Amino acid sequence: MKNLDLFSMAVTSLRYRQLRSWLAILGIVIGVASIVALISVSTGANEQIQGSLGGLGSNIVTITPGFSRASRMGGFGVPGGGGSEGGFGGGPGGVFSEQTAQNITFREADAMRGLAGVWKLDARVSQRVTVSYKTRNASITVVGVEPNAFPESASSKILLGRSLGPSDVSSAVVGFSVYNNTFADADLLNKQIKINGTPFRVVGVLASSGSAFGGGDNQVYIAQASARKILDNADVVSSIVVVVANGSNTSAVAAELTSSLRDMHRVSVGQEDFTITTADSLRSAISSVGSTMTMLLAGIASISLLVGGIGVANVMFTSVLEQTRFIGILKSLGAKRAEIQKLFLFESALVGLIGGGLGIVLAVALSAVFAWVGLPSKITLDVIAFAMGFSVLVGVASGAIPARNAASVEPVEALRYE
Repeated sequence: MKNLDLFSMAVTSLRYRQLRSWLAILGIVIGVASIVALISVSTGANEQIQGSLGGLGSNIVTITPGFSRASRMGGFGVPGGGGSEGGFGGGPGGVFSEQTAQNITFREADAMRGLAGVWKLDARVSQRVTVSYKTRNASITVVGVEPNAFPESASSKILLGRSLGPSDVSSAVVGFSVYNNTFADADLLNKQIKINGTPFRVVGVLASSGSAFGGGDNQVYIAQASARKILDNADVVSSIVVVVANGSNTSAVAAELTSSLRDMHRVSVGQEDFTITTADSLRSAISSVGSTMTMLLAGIASISLLVGGIGVANVMFTSVLEQTRFIGILKSLGAKRAEIQKLFLFESALVGLIGGGLGIVLAVALSAVFAWVGLPSKITLDVIAFAMGFSVLVGVASGAIPARNAASVEPVEALRYE
């Protein structure tokens, strides 16, 4: 018999047992929809985070006190450490990690200014303190920065007003969220705020950083010299933001900074008491975590598809029993074992194919719902192809044993079967 004839017979068989066929298909639908939906959410979240990290300067190197154990997994590490401010030009510290406490001094920061490839160096101090505007108080991280480096080291450009200048001892620049959320009903630009009771005039507002970790949106920036006078424990550096010179390799500069700070702290490789981070190393770490999470979610969802495969196998075993006499007739008419086996494999593959297609349609609908509620979701052609192939494979595998049993039935016994 031709393959087209066998395929037509398989379709007729499925139509004859509609209820059981659709129950088997439903198991595949749920499994495929689960796989595609979960992977799409993981992919969408990973892309959203990577997009947020895209705002981080590729020529920025951040140094924070304390070594992040998580940083051993990727490049120069992740931001974290001794201050409440860190990251790339103003992002939060301590993204992942367990830290070992160790200070970085201003003397050490000054010693690194002359290293090759270092264009500007912003040694920062930071602390969460009370910031007041009129009768309103809020606990906000205040960061002392070097005004001559701040325009390049900041995580965002100036949205309103101007940046800090060398003479701005009583001026402040506020983050996007501080301006729009913390004191949302007040136009802070050119208004006076108080930091730990000391008055400062707001001269600028930063644009939104777009960072997945908040960036500098929730911080207030003042001159380092002023911060060291009004903040507690401001004799040591909270973080250092290095702006790499044009034409210099950021990773090479980061390696040079690492070597220099190792020498100053008298520690060996692997015993660092500081963390040095580049944008590329952070992206690599996030990408690695995202890939692991995608594989984990896909593995969990695959369990439901395998359960659906058991349902397909059950339906196919029943189909073989119901069609025993039909198998006997086919064999008596000259059908070969391979053709009988192929007939039932076509039938089980059809269940997987239909279930996979409907599962993808359901997953697309779920993805639209996720997007509507604000959950990042992205379905790629690779995921669709994988899901379809896997569902057909599960269908074929589930029908393999029933198909073999059908092909081994003797014609005489099959014709006698009631």
